[in-house]
Amino acid sequence: MKIIKLFSALTLSALTLNASAMIVTFSGIIDYGFDNTGIFGTANQNLAGLTFTQSITANTNPALWTVNSGNSFFQEMSGFGPAFSDKVTINGNSVTFDVSGPSYGRQTLFNQLTSQGGGQDQIWTEQRGLTGNNDVIWGQQYAYSNTTSFIPSLDFSQQLDHTGLGLTSYSQFTITGERNAHFYSHNISFVISDSQTIDPPVTVSEPSSFGLLLAAIGIFALVRAIKLNKTA
Repeated sequence: MKIIKLFSALTLSALTLNASAMIVTFSGIIDYGFDNTGIFGTANQNLAGLTFTQSITANTNPALWTVNSGNSFFQEMSGFGPAFSDKVTINGNSVTFDVSGPSYGRQTLFNQLTSQGGGQDQIWTEQRGLTGNNDVIWGQQYAYSNTTSFIPSLDFSQQLDHTGLGLTSYSQFTITGERNAHFYSHNISFVISDSQTIDPPVTVSEPSSFGLLLAAIGIFALVRAIKLNKTA
C-alpha cells in the first residue's frame, strides 16, 4: 500500500512540474534590428520591417527565484532564477536558445486595473544569461495599459490571447558573443501560456518530469510483479 501511495505522489509531482512555467509569446513587425552573423538566415542583414515571433519560457516555481514579492494586485519573481529558453523566429527562420546559466530574470503580473478599477494592468518577462557556447542572451517582453483591463488574475499559468490594441507593448532581443544580432518592436499581439501541457526548462538540481514518470512506472511494475509472484 505504501508503494502504491508513493507511485501516486510521484505521478502528481510530475504533473506539477509540467505546470510550473509561463510561456510569453509576442509577435509583430520589427521596428529596427540587425543580424551581424547570420543567426536568422543571412549575415549583415537589416531586420527592420521583417515579421518576428519571440517565445520566452521561464519556470515560475517561487522556490527557484531569489526574490518573491506581491500583494492583492501585484506578483513578481525576480533576481537569480532557473534555466529558461527563448525561441525567436524572424522571417521564417527559427532559433531556440536554451540558457542553463541565467544571470537575471523577472516575471511580473499587475492586475490593479482589473481588480480595483484603477491603476495599471501589466505583464513583464525578462530573462538574461549565457548559452552553452558563452553567447549572452537577453530577451524582454512587456505590455501595460492604464485604460484596458487584460490581466484577469495573478496566476502565472493563466492563458491569454491579446491583439495588443489599447496597450503599450514591446519585445526586445539581443545576443552577443560568437553570434551577434538584436531587434526591437512595439505594437505587438501576444499569447501567454498557450499550451495546456508546459515543459519548463529544468536546472540540473531539479528532477525532470519525464524522469519522475519513468520512476513511477517502474514502481508500478515492481508492485505488479510482487503480486504475481505471491499468487503463483
